[in-house]
Amino acid sequence: MRAKRKTPTPKDDLSWNEVGEMAYGYLRIPFALIFVELIYWWATDTTNSFEPYQAGVAVLWESIGNLIWPNSFDLVWHDTSALTQINMHNKLFPGGEVSVFVSDECVGMHEIVFLGVLMMLTPGVSNKIRIRSIAGMVIIVQALNFIRLMVLYPLAVSGCEGDMANMKGCEAPMHEFHEFILSSGFLAVLVFIWLGWYYVLMRKGLVDRSKQPSLADLEQFKHLRLREKLPNTSKFAIVFSLLLATWGTWSYAIDDENLEWKASAKNCEWNDNLGWIDSDGNDCTNSKEKWEEVEGRSVRSWVFGAIFIALSVFTTEPLLATTANEEE
Repeated sequence: MRAKRKTPTPKDDLSWNEVGEMAYGYLRIPFALIFVELIYWWATDTTNSFEPYQAGVAVLWESIGNLIWPNSFDLVWHDTSALTQINMHNKLFPGGEVSVFVSDECVGMHEIVFLGVLMMLTPGVSNKIRIRSIAGMVIIVQALNFIRLMVLYPLAVSGCEGDMANMKGCEAPMHEFHEFILSSGFLAVLVFIWLGWYYVLMRKGLVDRSKQPSLADLEQFKHLRLREKLPNTSKFAIVFSLLLATWGTWSYAIDDENLEWKASAKNCEWNDNLGWIDSDGNDCTNSKEKWEEVEGRSVRSWVFGAIFIALSVFTTEPLLATTANEEE
């Protein structure tokens, strides 16, 4: 009789450890982007989250715009009490004027955060190259964003020419372009920049392909310690953090207009019939909303200032082993 052969016991193709490694490798970037997106959403929940920078972009936009198209731009206070509104003038516009507002989504910060996360999590790239690349990326993104703003005026003019002249809403092509760029256009550009950046590094041999994401990378946090010497990037981050916290403190405790809103908000109480009113029965909704915005921005400036300083003074790099000469 033929001997019965043992049926080989099937083995799993992948162990749980290998599944975990694959999941970490593929999902760490999407999860990191979602996490950072949530933080960014909280950070910019207040109106004019980047008010000083928004105002700076608006001033630059008005100045260069008037150089190219003389007497076509005016910089005025937006109803959010920020010097960030641009009034564009042309005889073709309805009423001769179209107004736009430099919001916190119009200054390219969201795009910088998104692309910065992609660059920081790209495997096989040294931190030195990452930091230099992010610095260059910031300049490129800000340049592209400013070009986007400059294009809005000729788009509005072109929409109001010919049969559309002086018709209400003829500047619609400007708004459509603006919404398209904010919703998806800039995202495509950022992904293209990231892919191009990685391709160039690959061609120059600056990507170590042997270094792949691994759960073992998380063990580096066991080496968390204070830096013995601060690099220039850490010094810059600390200075920036102190300026950020100082601005938040000034807005919260020194600015006279904000203090007036604070005093009015403290006396503001909710009435079921009249809404927010003060002790004299006057409407104080505006003061309360303004102070809540100021308070929210100040708290965020302190929180992020503290986080940036912590990231600057701590490191996960292990201490270098002593040399043989030192041991002797």
